[in-house]
Amino acid sequence: MTKLRIAHSAAGLVPVPAPAPVPDSAEPKDHDAQLRADRAFCNDMLPRVSRTFALSIVALPAALRDTIRIAYLLCRTVDTIEDDATIDSRTREKLFDMFDKLMSDDRDAVAPFEKACVAANLGAGKHDYDLCARAGAVFRSFRALPPEHRAACRPHILEMSRGMREFTARADAAGKLRLDNMAELERYCYFVAGTVGKLLTALFELTVPSMPAHARAEARARAISFGLALQMVNIVKDVAEDFARGDCFLPVELAREQGISLEQILAVEHRAAALEVIGAVTQRAREHLRRAKEYTLLWPVDEGADVRLFCTVPLALALATLHEVTAGHDTLKAGRTPKVSRGVVWQVFKDAKRAVGDNQMLTWMLSHYASGAYRDDERHDAVDEAQAAALQRAARSGPPPWPRKPV
Repeated sequence: MTKLRIAHSAAGLVPVPAPAPVPDSAEPKDHDAQLRADRAFCNDMLPRVSRTFALSIVALPAALRDTIRIAYLLCRTVDTIEDDATIDSRTREKLFDMFDKLMSDDRDAVAPFEKACVAANLGAGKHDYDLCARAGAVFRSFRALPPEHRAACRPHILEMSRGMREFTARADAAGKLRLDNMAELERYCYFVAGTVGKLLTALFELTVPSMPAHARAEARARAISFGLALQMVNIVKDVAEDFARGDCFLPVELAREQGISLEQILAVEHRAAALEVIGAVTQRAREHLRRAKEYTLLWPVDEGADVRLFCTVPLALALATLHEVTAGHDTLKAGRTPKVSRGVVWQVFKDAKRAVGDNQMLTWMLSHYASGAYRDDERHDAVDEAQAAALQRAARSGPPPWPRKPV
């Protein structure tokens, strides 16, 4: 399986210290104190499982930031159930059942799910283990959200779980997951990331109530593409890394058309054919990226400025990453990953803050990163450890590290 990767992975950010211990779910505790501890756990956990996503949400209003942080951690929890190759199919089904029941009924006890995750050693060796073992903190935080926020999140997380369950059942039965064609790749990406696009849109609409009805309809029509675009970029970026784990999410049909199998995707003698497969997926990713750009520009410049900034950062990083993939220097090479530098990540945050207030400027910025022009931009070469630390502090719920006004 593949990790939920709607946010681009930032290169080389500084490590995060271990999260503060959270009281055991079974201990009686003052409600307010428990909620503070639960939210502290969520704040500390997000940058551990997705540093760039944690950085992106600092631009949002506090209430929406809390909701999206918690929603992401719930998605990450169910994704870990899908992703862990060490658990058997019966255990996986049981964990899916327990997760879905908790998501469907806010009165359901969380402790049995935590114990089941620990017994299964779910996510062992990763931060995901801590997340699942202390899932009660995330579910309790979710249950404390405003009702309208829970209603916006719940159906999409349950749909994600339902789709992941379908694909993992196939993988468990066959011994590995293979996607037959482009349509099946997009369907898989829909469940793991398109649902996130729909969830975010439902929450954004609550934040931007004055958005005209026609613009809301246009945004909803592009919400799935926003998620698919980012997921497909990460899939083509991580082919070699996924292959090392025995996974490959490229369509079987595309490889067959080039006269190779997916098992040969990294073979030097088949590199030209394999790059054709990558090219076909990147072409489809570009179509979704175009719609993702339209999605971002639809949100109002004033009332929706925070939403635009939140969307712009991963979108620009995805466009730059796709340029790195198509450049081919590190694509399909074992032990190497085509990705942007930490300096580029830093510059994207600064450029996005300047550009989101003007559609023409924002369009230019996205084209700058899509074209690879950022490679000749010396502004990102001077990033230092202090700036990297500022980014990391921001990921842990501090203020944005970029200037509020153009400089």
